[in-house]
Amino acid sequence: METSSFIGSSIFLYIVAFIVVMAIFAYLTYRTSPKRKQRREDSRNQDHLK
Repeated sequence: METSSFIGSSIFLYIVAFIVVMAIFAYLTYRTSPKRKQRREDSRNQDHLK
């Protein structure tokens, strides 16, 4: 029983760590997204000018 419960807890810890990493990654992409949006709008405006 101890080994199975240990495996379950380790999987739970892996899931928690994965969620934390994804949250940090999403936060970083959210911070840099406004700059990317501005670049996309600028490229679209240049295409319209052509």
